[in-house]
Amino acid sequence: MHRLIETVLGIFLVLILAATGYAAGDEIALNDQEYFSGPGFSFLLFHNNYEVGYQGGLQMILNDERVLDSGDLLLETRPGTASPEMRVVRREVDRAHGTATVFGEIGGWNTGYQLICATDGRRLSITLRLDRPVDWNKVEQAGLRMALYPGTYMSKSFQADSGSGVFPEHYSAKTLLIEPTRLLRIAQEDSLHSFSISRTDGKLTLIDTRQDGPESWFLLVAPLEKGSDQREVHVEITPVLSPEWRRPPVIEVSQVGYLPAQAKRLFLELDPREHTSEPVKLFALQQTGEKKLVKSGLPTSWGQFLRFQYATFDFTDVREPGVYMAQYGNQWVGPFRIAPDVYEPAWQPALEYFLPIQMCHVAVKEGNRTWHGACHLDDAEQASAGRVYIDGYQQGERETKFADNEHIPGLDWGGWHDAGDHDLPAGSSAITTLALALAQEEFQPKLDLTTIHRAGREVLLNQADGRQDLLQQIEYGVESLLVSYRVSGHIFPGIIERTELQYSHIGDPANITDNRVYDPKLKPGEVEGERSGKLDDRWVFTNRNTGLQYHTAQALAAASRVLRGFNDPLAAESLATAENLWQYEQTHAPVFSPNSYVPRDDGGFHSQELAATAELLITTSEAKYRDHLVALLPAFRNISGEQFGTGPGWILVRALSRVADPGFRTAVTELAKKWKAAADQRAAANPWGVRLPLDVSHPAYKLETRTHIHSSFVWGEGWRLQDDALRQYYFHKYLPEMFGAEPLMATVNYVLGVHPGNNESFVSAVGVYSPLIAYGFNRADWSHIPGGVISGVSLVKPDYMELKQFPFLWYQTEYVIGGAATYIFDVLAVEKLMGQ
Repeated sequence: MHRLIETVLGIFLVLILAATGYAAGDEIALNDQEYFSGPGFSFLLFHNNYEVGYQGGLQMILNDERVLDSGDLLLETRPGTASPEMRVVRREVDRAHGTATVFGEIGGWNTGYQLICATDGRRLSITLRLDRPVDWNKVEQAGLRMALYPGTYMSKSFQADSGSGVFPEHYSAKTLLIEPTRLLRIAQEDSLHSFSISRTDGKLTLIDTRQDGPESWFLLVAPLEKGSDQREVHVEITPVLSPEWRRPPVIEVSQVGYLPAQAKRLFLELDPREHTSEPVKLFALQQTGEKKLVKSGLPTSWGQFLRFQYATFDFTDVREPGVYMAQYGNQWVGPFRIAPDVYEPAWQPALEYFLPIQMCHVAVKEGNRTWHGACHLDDAEQASAGRVYIDGYQQGERETKFADNEHIPGLDWGGWHDAGDHDLPAGSSAITTLALALAQEEFQPKLDLTTIHRAGREVLLNQADGRQDLLQQIEYGVESLLVSYRVSGHIFPGIIERTELQYSHIGDPANITDNRVYDPKLKPGEVEGERSGKLDDRWVFTNRNTGLQYHTAQALAAASRVLRGFNDPLAAESLATAENLWQYEQTHAPVFSPNSYVPRDDGGFHSQELAATAELLITTSEAKYRDHLVALLPAFRNISGEQFGTGPGWILVRALSRVADPGFRTAVTELAKKWKAAADQRAAANPWGVRLPLDVSHPAYKLETRTHIHSSFVWGEGWRLQDDALRQYYFHKYLPEMFGAEPLMATVNYVLGVHPGNNESFVSAVGVYSPLIAYGFNRADWSHIPGGVISGVSLVKPDYMELKQFPFLWYQTEYVIGGAATYIFDVLAVEKLMGQ
């Protein structure tokens, strides 16, 4: 009887779908990866869980746009009640009935909840079920909540039984956008992203949460009735499905173009229901105004990668300098160049705009434009012992002579704002300084377009001062690393704003503090010279971390080599400090105090120690560094190829010629072979031949619990690929019989547009199509910083690669200084390897 009922219900559903124009396969269904999918529709159930960045919980993708995110239990506690830690623990799927249930726990409250999702083929039902009624003595508001993506819905309409309106572009002093309603229709004029949501057991509210900052999203809430014993909320989402809709093909080429002798492949990203039956056509743009067809042919199918199909079209044989465009079906891409100098305008904005604009403690001007004023001249106060702070900063017992909140002098020069915020983490500064120093050593670009006035704390863009710009940036990075050593004998982890409001400041950083050192003897608002009674100075976190000391020693050793002849006193101080840091760590027990942007304990194979020792050997040729590398051989000879290749391997191969010990050379070359095999496996798992981690190329569809809130999946992979390309340059240089240059070339193409999701360059203002809306300090203006490098397209597990044009998604569109430095290195490396 049970099977008979199921059969009758199934026939009934098919008849309903047929009557409404839906064919089998056109309806919403629960798929093998445990999410609901239909034509142009996906509904994910905690496949991702990075809630603080709107990347997790219940998520809806509608016709290639993630429009709904962070669906989960809303639990707002009353004043005086601590917010409990909520976490999801498992997902259960009932394929026979087409339901999926996510189970959650409310930590410390001895209770839990379920999110039950089901479909009838046209709509999706979501039921929030609490294990027991809400304790309203603790809770101000509870219910089901979901966030709506502003980038899609700003200036789009909404209609309800209680009224109608348009989503505002900016917060307009109206938090509640509409009176509570039972039915809400979203963006009916935008058929690709329209849906309705309804509720029969209560009301829905639509909220604009941007009153505290423009980064927030719109919020849909289905609240439980306050004071009631209600335990369930039930809503239904009905998307506008378009079975005939197909995602337009994405044509992927390098946004800056190609060198004449370079391998050239165009990539197609296609809807999985499409077939590559049309030719690709390549045109050269003529002075006469015509497009000259220079090559045409059917693309070669690569197969499926994650959600989409891919194909390639090789035009390596096209070498004639000129400007080109390509066509596939109704889609065009370009213009892009083939020329011997295509990379010159590609790397220079990172050096001539982005890095100078990120400089702290100075004003940065470009003609009649001021990018920002001189900032943080009151740096910095000793962070108080025991402080656990935002962004990973922590202060243990003090190791300096300074009391809690006492001003530490000398920290007001050097360093770059790390990213879209304004902290100065030493780990990031060391990474950046090292990459820039190696770029100078290998490629020696002689470029002078920037003036730095130290006495006037002023940087002038597009004005030469007779000093090479790359060396000046290395100099500035070195200064930022040396200042803490000068006052304490070790490297401080970093400097950061003292309040969360200052930390989240958007706009000119000169406005964050008053630039006067705080003096507790002065009253608030009182000023005496360069001191004031305003407590707004940044904190410096000062605990020693062994990995950071070694990492800084490596950066300073490399920098000392290229600063010789440019700034000899600084070069000498850099090398002396590097050697002193190394020697201190050799004679003291290692300490891996947790902090922001500092290395973690690597499990005993001494990665940072190996790197610093090898760099000092390269710099000084002293026997003690050579002997120590050999002494460390037992600690690293049995590590994995991945540990070697993503760790100190590239530095060790640079030192091979300086270590005569045969055991050392054998160990390094054998580990290099292991890394080559692992790296080749990575490159073969995706169409572009870049070394995406295998857990990105083949992601799991398991539930992501909140214990994984710092999952690396949230970030785009661009910066890590750039790091890999830098390492690959040295593997190829010193072991050319084992490593080729192709992965480096592929990475540069990837960063410049040949990647999934779209054809956008990851470098602002570089290429015809680039991120002109990005997460810099000017993000509230929906603007960009030329030469800033974003992390780029990121994985929304289990199968969707995404790059939104939205300035507040830091995990896709934020700039970091290390990304700019490795990008400069990689592009210059391609130029050198191609003989330009």
